[in-house]
Amino acid sequence: MKKVGVIGIGNPLRKDDGIGIILLEKLVRIKDDLPDHIEYIDGGSGWLNLLHLFARFDIVVIIDAVNFGGKIAESRFFNSEDVISKNIQIKISTHGSDILKIIQLSKNLGENPDEIFIFGVQPMDMTPGTSLSHEIQENIDLLVDNLKIELKNVMENIK
Repeated sequence: MKKVGVIGIGNPLRKDDGIGIILLEKLVRIKDDLPDHIEYIDGGSGWLNLLHLFARFDIVVIIDAVNFGGKIAESRFFNSEDVISKNIQIKISTHGSDILKIIQLSKNLGENPDEIFIFGVQPMDMTPGTSLSHEIQENIDLLVDNLKIELKNVMENIK
């Protein structure tokens, strides 16, 4: 059976940038609806730690704030290959292209999973602060539902 890791990343001290961690925490509380063999990890904002985490899994789903030019609180599910090869113009969180560099570095080192996906949420406010913007907070339940749907689709496609 393939090893699947779901990694929430972001900085909870920068308002909407913390959405990856918050969605991960909510997902863990309701994970009974999902397959047992998924491992849930708080990846924080330490990018080099992700490199070592990637090597442990066959499939990784990253949850993060992503500025893809969508509506505030909109979510999108990206395949990392699409983002890299098609030069889709997104800015991953406040971290710029760091996550894409880590993905590429993991490939160069031969420590990459078979597949990496990014569940991105369009942020509104990533200034210093510990609370999510009102727009993101209002849509938390919908975001969790969307994330569960995407995870179930990933899991169905690997059977």
